[in-house]
Amino acid sequence: MAMSTAQTKVAPGHAARRIWRALAYLYILFAVVSTLMYARTAFLAPSTYAGVASASLGGALVRTTQNGRIDVVVHHLTAGSALANAGVREADRLRLDIPWNDFRVLRTGEPFGFTRVAPGPAKHMQLIAPQFKGPSTNVVNYRFLTTLFDIGVGLLLFFRCRGDFGVEALGMAFVTAAITSNFPASPYWSIFWILLAYSGAAAAPFLTLSFAMSFFEKHIRPIRPAEKAVFWLLVCGMTIGFVIAFFSYYLAYMSPVIRLNSYFLFFAEIFAYAATMYYFIRGYMLSTGDTRKRYAFLFIALMLTFCLTLVQIFSLLILKQARLSPENPLYDVNVVLSLLGPLIFAYTVLRHRVVDLGFILNRTLIYGAVSIILLVAFGLIDWAVDHFIKPAGRNESAILDAAIAVGVYLTFHRARDFVERHMEAVFFRRWHDNERQLRRLVDEASFITRADNLKSALVRELARFTGGAAVGVYLEGGEAGYRLVEPAQSLPATLDTDEPALVAMRAHRGRIDPTQTASTLPAILALPMLHRNELLGFVLLGPKPGGDGYRPDEVEVLGYATHQIGLDLHALKVEQLERDGARLSQTVHRLEYENALFRRGGAGSRTAKAGKT
Repeated sequence: MAMSTAQTKVAPGHAARRIWRALAYLYILFAVVSTLMYARTAFLAPSTYAGVASASLGGALVRTTQNGRIDVVVHHLTAGSALANAGVREADRLRLDIPWNDFRVLRTGEPFGFTRVAPGPAKHMQLIAPQFKGPSTNVVNYRFLTTLFDIGVGLLLFFRCRGDFGVEALGMAFVTAAITSNFPASPYWSIFWILLAYSGAAAAPFLTLSFAMSFFEKHIRPIRPAEKAVFWLLVCGMTIGFVIAFFSYYLAYMSPVIRLNSYFLFFAEIFAYAATMYYFIRGYMLSTGDTRKRYAFLFIALMLTFCLTLVQIFSLLILKQARLSPENPLYDVNVVLSLLGPLIFAYTVLRHRVVDLGFILNRTLIYGAVSIILLVAFGLIDWAVDHFIKPAGRNESAILDAAIAVGVYLTFHRARDFVERHMEAVFFRRWHDNERQLRRLVDEASFITRADNLKSALVRELARFTGGAAVGVYLEGGEAGYRLVEPAQSLPATLDTDEPALVAMRAHRGRIDPTQTASTLPAILALPMLHRNELLGFVLLGPKPGGDGYRPDEVEVLGYATHQIGLDLHALKVEQLERDGARLSQTVHRLEYENALFRRGGAGSRTAKAGKT
């Protein structure tokens, strides 16, 4: 099926976009700050971490579901634990002094107060939260690394693709899913971070759906107004429902309306995931080629990445376990999903260009890898020198360090070339294949003997290289200015010599962006064919069908190919003129010879006539 290139976007209006950007920046700030606070606890003050009540006090605190005040019931009580030592027994019903103390992170040594309301008479108790010794204190665990990865991917998508609401939403889905409240804080600060973490988890499926709708609209068909209306209606309903649920947990109160609201939230999340799956599956069925492959990877990667949000919502609403502590039966499922999803998505972005992060990401990966290699090499060499050579004195050690640094510096270019060659072969192979085919035409151009064939080959290759963008190859046409070689959509057949874009190319002797001049040409890249001070011709390129920009490496190779083939066309023109000149010269010589014969023949006949008389 032919892809639709509709220009409309699933995006809010101008005022709503300002609100969206403000909320996005706030949540980015919250994600970074919460991650830093967790890292501070884990790295600098691990002894202050007492964990979640259900994970550190020695029993699972399961919330009651009856109408009225919400209490917790103790299950799986561990002998000798803090709860058991305080006098709590299995199946006791407790009413917490701070209603949300059962799912916030406690600080080591802080009092944990509650009233045992059943069985027997009410009795107030208090215990001291012990330091948590479980796996959550392991700083280098992959959950924390995955959080850092999610934030990095989210920020890269959000800031690299600004203006594309769908990709911005996808970036924010990664960011909001990374907000954590897994660090000790005062009760009211804890409820603030818990609110942010769960609101982010609730928003992630709808942000993912925004991206799915935007991607579907770009490649398949426009999103219908009814679909947009349902989407925004659900977003508003989720916002209201989340506020109700939050105050239910904050006040520890349950009612039939709140219970129905919980089910509405759960099914709204399910609907958002189902709608996302629909757009991915439908897009896969209606697309072909690379787009179809991208849809397949999107379906796998994003479902794995954000199904962990569904796991969290299921744990909260159905299992009544507000936090995914290691004792939660879904903890391992959540860990696996949060690890696999982002990794597959990163592979999809890098290898299959689901979202074109372009040249910046390419350079970031290459120079990042080179820096790591050189730093590791410097550290290993320095370690080896200290342990095996053992320099005597500070001066000798400084000389060796300087020599090592110079050696590492001298190997920088070789390391960069090695990393660039192998990394681009893995992640950016399509770029090289695309460039290789264009360079092949440049290499073969000098062996094409007819100018018309070379012009047609250049137009076809440029259209292939750009993925179907509008291509116009113009050559000098005398007093008429420059003429288009082959008809091209939206490009004029002739251009005046003093057209602003042409003047800019002659003045700057290089490629230009016509939109940065006074030109009205529907092109975003103009590539000149120069020979000394003469503009032999030029190439105009329109936007790529997918909306991607031209990367610096693409612009460079396009400029090189245009210049070289322009010289080949000029050479063919000169050769043709030489051949025409040679033929003209032969014609002149033949006519002169025939004229001479005619003159001699005419003179002979006059002499003969004179003799007869």
